[in-house]
Amino acid sequence: MHKRIVFDLDGTLAPIGKRMLNEDIIKLRELEGAGYRIAICSGKPTFYLCGFMRQIGLQEPILVGENGAVIQYGVELPPERFYICPHSERAEEQLRRMKERITAVCGDRVWFQPNEVELTPFLKDAEAFELIQELVDEHPEDVDELLVYRQVDCFDFIPRNMNKARGLAYLAELEGLTRADFVAVGDGINDVPMFEFADVSVGIGGKLEYETTYSFERIGDALEFLLQTL
Repeated sequence: MHKRIVFDLDGTLAPIGKRMLNEDIIKLRELEGAGYRIAICSGKPTFYLCGFMRQIGLQEPILVGENGAVIQYGVELPPERFYICPHSERAEEQLRRMKERITAVCGDRVWFQPNEVELTPFLKDAEAFELIQELVDEHPEDVDELLVYRQVDCFDFIPRNMNKARGLAYLAELEGLTRADFVAVGDGINDVPMFEFADVSVGIGGKLEYETTYSFERIGDALEFLLQTL
C-alpha cells in the first residue's frame, strides 16, 4: 500500500487562485480516511498552502512549498515542524542578484512572492515577462546554479539541486520512506521531477507532454480512481 499521495495545487487540485470543488474535497478527505497521508507540493510558499488547506479540513496534511524547497507539517502558524532543504551559498547569491536585476529592469511592474528560498516574480504585463527572459538568456552564467521555470503568471528561480523530486526525497528521508511509498498527481512541467520520483504518477488535464502512469482530464476523476484502485 502506498503511504503518501502528493498533489500539485494550481491546475491540479484547483484552478489558479480558485477553491476546490466540494465533491473533490470530500474525495480527498476519504483518501485520508482510507489511511493515506496527503501532501501538497506546490510552487507557492507554505503560508499560502496553509490558508488553502485549512478550508479542506484534512487532519494531518503535509505542505511542501516553493517547488520542494521547504516542508511543513500541519496548517498551524508558527508550524510545529518546518524544514528547509539544504542548498548552496552560490545559489543564494544568484537569487539575490537576480532579484536586484529584475527590480532594476521591471520597476513597479513586478511583485515578488514572499518566499523562504526561491525567487518568484509576478509580472504585470507581457513586456516585463520578456525583459526577465532576456536576463536569463543573455547571462546564463548568472543562473547556472538555478532552475528557471517560466509559468503562465510568474517565473520561478530555485536552487538547481531543488525541485519537487528533491522535496519528496527529503520528505522520504525525514519519515524513513522510499520512492515506492509515493503517488504523485500534477499537471505541469515543474511536476515532472516528482512524477519521476514517485512509484505512481497521475497527470491531470492532458496538456503535459510527459507520459504518466495514469492520466485524467479532471481531478475528480483522478480522485475517484485513486479511491477505487490504490
